[in-house]
Amino acid sequence: MSAGLPGPQAAQTAASKGERPVTLPPCRFLFPAIRSIRGKLLFTICIVAGLGIIAMATATYALWRMEDKIRIIESFYELNQKVLEIRRYEKNYFLFNDRKDLLNALDYVDQVRAAIVAVKTILLENRSELESLDGTELGRYEAVSRQLLQDGLSAGNKQSLENALRKHGQDITRKIFDLDARARVRVEREVAGYQKSAMLIFALAVGLGAVLVLYMMRWIMRPLAVIREASARIMQGEMSSIPVNDEIRCSVEGMELVNSLNLMLQALNAKQSQLVQSEKLAAIGKVTAGIAHEINNPLNNISLTAEVLLEDLPNLACSERMDMVRDILVQSDRAREVVHHLLEFSRTRKSNIMEPVDLVALMESSITLVKNQFRLGGIVYRYDHPDKAVLVNGNPNQLQQVLVNLMLNAVQAMQPDGRLDLAVSAREKEALIVVSDTGAGIAPEALNHIFDPFFTTKNEGTGLGLSLSYAIVKDHSGDIKVESEPGKGTTFRLTFPRLFRGA
Repeated sequence: MSAGLPGPQAAQTAASKGERPVTLPPCRFLFPAIRSIRGKLLFTICIVAGLGIIAMATATYALWRMEDKIRIIESFYELNQKVLEIRRYEKNYFLFNDRKDLLNALDYVDQVRAAIVAVKTILLENRSELESLDGTELGRYEAVSRQLLQDGLSAGNKQSLENALRKHGQDITRKIFDLDARARVRVEREVAGYQKSAMLIFALAVGLGAVLVLYMMRWIMRPLAVIREASARIMQGEMSSIPVNDEIRCSVEGMELVNSLNLMLQALNAKQSQLVQSEKLAAIGKVTAGIAHEINNPLNNISLTAEVLLEDLPNLACSERMDMVRDILVQSDRAREVVHHLLEFSRTRKSNIMEPVDLVALMESSITLVKNQFRLGGIVYRYDHPDKAVLVNGNPNQLQQVLVNLMLNAVQAMQPDGRLDLAVSAREKEALIVVSDTGAGIAPEALNHIFDPFFTTKNEGTGLGLSLSYAIVKDHSGDIKVESEPGKGTTFRLTFPRLFRGA
């Protein structure tokens, strides 16, 4: 229904009805500038996607940095292996006094220098120590090794050089291992820091995403819950339309849904009113024969009295003339009363007009409308009621339609000499109406469907009478129950909240 959507068309429709168009006020929720579900969903998706991108970027950066640290460890591992090769050839030289081992050790010194250069390119810390190792310890080790390769060394000089070579080798090993150990500790600490940062950002993204999702669920479900509660109250007859509150105003879709539902409810109420009126016309058609008979009797009396008065007027005494005139007036009042009840019953009133209604007088007026149906059908009725009024808050025209419909149904269900018991009574907080007949009764399989629209067990009729009666009773915050046994009759019990004087 486009007429239910907020906008110029809805405002024009509301203005044509004399109502103020419903506008969206400032929203006091988390996103004041976004009132549509689509906008909030897009905003939430963007926020969640942004948090996911940040978490992914952080994890990628942490992985990249950890790869650098792994390369540092691998470079130190290669450096350690080359240093250990130097020391191995050094020990072989001391064991076998083979100059080839010393030459191989010198070859590995060059490889150690190359490995130190590789480590310095990826290691920002301890570069000065590595440069010192390259320029001092390795240089000394290489110089001593080359001296040992010279010929003609004395035993003492050779021994002194070998001791120096051993000492320089130990210094290189100790320093390399010390740098390796410190690099490993630093790498482990930084990797743990990257892991903690990535987990923290991931947890933050998940937490914020969950908060946004929960808020979105609450923001979407809250207007729906309000509409559902209002719909339940409408079904119970407490309201006729869904009120617009802050929860609904803060949702464009909620406003559109409520406006559409209210327009639908208005259309349904209008259709129900039309059905009620059409069913009332059908009831009027059923009582027409009895009303015609009821009116025909006083008209016949009036006609006969007027003919006698016209023919014997000179011969009648004044008192006789007065008696005849009084009889004409009495018969006229009798016909006027019947017509008045019929007009009152057929009058169309607004269904939302509620006023204090005396059920005792309303039942008497309804009996007046259908009592000739009782006479034509050979039905005996009895009406029990208290001496004082039993008041309820309702629409007298609609309540009378319910009573007339129940009594006509009872007449149609009974054979001649049937009995109809009518009663109005007052309880502590309720008013009770009982309509009980001795008709054919209702089959058990049909008893649960008699208030369904268009359901009927008769060959004629629309099947809307009891359905509309049920709706009218519910609109008056009342209840209607039926008890029936095939072959023994049917009893309808109607209860309404009592209205006390001065309330």
